[in-house]
Amino acid sequence: MLDAAPAVRARPEPAPGAAAERMAWLDALRAVAVLLVVYAHLSRYLFRGVRGFTGEWLHAGTAGVMLFFLVSGYIIPASLERHGSLRSFWVSRLARLLPLYVVVTVLVLCLGANGLVPMDPYLAAHPVTAAVAHATMLPHLLGVPLVTPVFWTLTFEMVFYLLVSALFALRLHRTGGAVAVLLSAIAVLTVPLAPGLLSATPAGVRAVTVAVALGLAAGLPAVASGRRRIVVCGALLLAAIAGTLLAAGQDPAHVWDGLLIVAVMFVGTAIHRAQHRQTGWWQAGAVAAAVSAALLFAWYAELDALGAPTATYRARSVITLLVFGGVFALGLLTRWAWRPLAWLGRVSYSVYLVHFVLIQLLRPVLTPLGDRLPGAGEVPVALAYLGLLLGVSWLTHRFVEVPGQRLGRRGARWMTARWGSDARTGAAPAR
Repeated sequence: MLDAAPAVRARPEPAPGAAAERMAWLDALRAVAVLLVVYAHLSRYLFRGVRGFTGEWLHAGTAGVMLFFLVSGYIIPASLERHGSLRSFWVSRLARLLPLYVVVTVLVLCLGANGLVPMDPYLAAHPVTAAVAHATMLPHLLGVPLVTPVFWTLTFEMVFYLLVSALFALRLHRTGGAVAVLLSAIAVLTVPLAPGLLSATPAGVRAVTVAVALGLAAGLPAVASGRRRIVVCGALLLAAIAGTLLAAGQDPAHVWDGLLIVAVMFVGTAIHRAQHRQTGWWQAGAVAAAVSAALLFAWYAELDALGAPTATYRARSVITLLVFGGVFALGLLTRWAWRPLAWLGRVSYSVYLVHFVLIQLLRPVLTPLGDRLPGAGEVPVALAYLGLLLGVSWLTHRFVEVPGQRLGRRGARWMTARWGSDARTGAAPAR
């Protein structure tokens, strides 16, 4: 019983320097991921000749976001189990993501209102629905156009958090590998999913958005309450929300691989468990193989549907899979982290949310320069853009992200002091 569990003795936290050193390889992987994404977007305006070649053999953006998802799957459940507190987990996650998310949202809305960046007309026509959908961090699965396109990955992160929380609350947290295989099997059997079944009309979008917002408002406090029966009810509600949105709320862009994105995250979880001897490596390998096969099946099916099942494009799918999987495996095996990469990884959330807005703002300059300065002449322009991007990202990290994280830690301590700990003794700590 969660509400009858004895008080959990707090484990001493490692020194900040030691923790940062231990996590540096994951930061380096995040850096590689965000560089791939930035290249995918910036090369629409600069280095278009290079993009024409590399695009035939690698989906750089897909490789980057999948690498992000693998890293999240590896570390997020471990963080929850290390502390054993769903309340602290959600406070820390929201404090980590929301401050910059809100700042970027407000910034883009202001820029869009002044015609400086494109905005979907739906946002102005249905401001309340759009605001509530974005507040849930699930707009991509609610049928609501995104304020900025890069927010789509945060929707899948949020779904993963909901599922991880539900599994932890139901004491099924070691079944992540089985969940990955199950999602892979369902994806293969149902590909492609029908898009937007829950939100075919504006009225449907509004109704689903309100229902999901109310469900989260009830489910998240429930799983953090520490009272076993309430926790179970909340966990079932969160799992139902996540599962329903994945199955019936997919955006057209992800009807082929939406379920597999979450499966990829659970591959990261399976690898973490094998590394820390909670399961065997053969199990993690089987999970990775199942999800990889399902990804290739879905991507090949998409190529067939588009009438482009060429040998080159099929090879591109395999190469993309090998790139993000291989980079993750290399980081896991070597634990190597070049300091500049580790630093870039620490500010990668800022880089990810800021880079596309910056490209949109600079598009009137980037497009003609890309036309007039082909080849090596584009290098100084790209370096200037990267310098500006890293400078802005450092500022947002330093003055938005870090204060938000501090506030989250204080909030978690205050809630523990006010209501007692909801930490559970049964979860195996991450090593």
